Amino acid sequence: MTTKKSTVVTLRWVLIIAFSYLLIVDPAAQLVPAYVAVLIVGALASNLIVARLPDRWADTQAFEISIVMFDALWVTLGLSWAPNVSGDLFLLYFLVIFVAAVGESLSMIAGSAVVVAVAYGAMLSMRSGGDLYLATSALLRVPFLFVVALFYGYFVTEIRGRQGEANEARLREKAKTELLAAVSHDLRGPLGNAENLLALALEMQEEGTPVDRGLLLRAQVNVRRVSLLVTNLLQAASIEAGKVYFQMAPVQLNDIVDDIYNLTLGAAQLKGMTLKKEVDASLPGITADQLQLGRILGNLVDNAIKYTTNGGSVVISTTTDDHRLSVTVRDTGPGMTAKQAASLFAPYRRGKVSVGTSGTGLGLYIVKRLTEAQGGTVDVSSELGVGSTFTISFPRPESTERSPAAAATRRGDAPAPPPSGADAVAAPESVRAA
Repeated sequence: MTTKKSTVVTLRWVLIIAFSYLLIVDPAAQLVPAYVAVLIVGALASNLIVARLPDRWADTQAFEISIVMFDALWVTLGLSWAPNVSGDLFLLYFLVIFVAAVGESLSMIAGSAVVVAVAYGAMLSMRSGGDLYLATSALLRVPFLFVVALFYGYFVTEIRGRQGEANEARLREKAKTELLAAVSHDLRGPLGNAENLLALALEMQEEGTPVDRGLLLRAQVNVRRVSLLVTNLLQAASIEAGKVYFQMAPVQLNDIVDDIYNLTLGAAQLKGMTLKKEVDASLPGITADQLQLGRILGNLVDNAIKYTTNGGSVVISTTTDDHRLSVTVRDTGPGMTAKQAASLFAPYRRGKVSVGTSGTGLGLYIVKRLTEAQGGTVDVSSELGVGSTFTISFPRPESTERSPAAAATRRGDAPAPPPSGADAVAAPESVRAA
């Protein structure tokens, strides 16, 4: 495997050889001064030293800065001392360094250097005889300029990459801080409410007063909110760590709809909303993970209830055609623009319609990942001010065997032993690489 240090050493060998070729091998060159020869020998010796340094040193910013400054110094001195180097080449040398400094990528830097070097070579050729041909002097200078651009361009892209990683790390740290704040708020509210409601119910029981069912319903909804939040956090962490497993078995989507309908009915009633289910009785079963399907649909329905105003409605329906089985969650919430819908499934990201509503921005991310890992798809259609419709679809049974999850079951190629059950399989690469 090529290490960063070996790449740097190789680039420096090429740079030193190109520089030496330019000053010594050129037939038109005068006698090279002794101090220029000493400079070249020093550069060769320095690369032998770099080659023997520990590999971990090459990953530090100090190493990169030291190499760039040292090589810029000796190359600049060599060009200024050499008797056969013209002033225009000296200026082009700095132009190529400037191109390397402002270039967006190594390929762009190399391409710009080729254009500069070839143009310079053509100019020298035409100046020397009026005809367009590559003279010896041009052949010596063109590769030198290209190597200079490649050398400095490599370090520029490395430093930019390091800065990009640092910026990403800061953004992740910021997102983590915001997430912790949101989680603390979202946990404290529902838990406090549930505690107070249950305490009130216990008081009523001690006094012999019939316990209001509404109190218990509110307590149950608040506890479920906390449970869903914790489950989503753990599920997102498992996805990012590549440790999601699926217990594949025959599943009936209508049964999943019934379970989620019963779990979320209380939350809808507390908001004065209408929650309906419209299932297709002829819906065939599929091979999937029942627990994960419950999490997928639970997140969709909870989101719909959360963002739909009091008095609105949410409808859960199942449909089928010749190729797909689908579960649709339709709400009368605020809706979204196409731009908002496009970034809806990114982790820790919540749209403008979410302002003032609690949540971590993980629910839809988990929905997409878990659905696609089992061979399904997620689609959303929305109209601002009208509502949103989320649809998860899976191949009909005759096509299920071709899904990623089913293929993984047949191969048995999970990267680690599943938690339990002969049919438990690891998530495919699309989830493991999250």
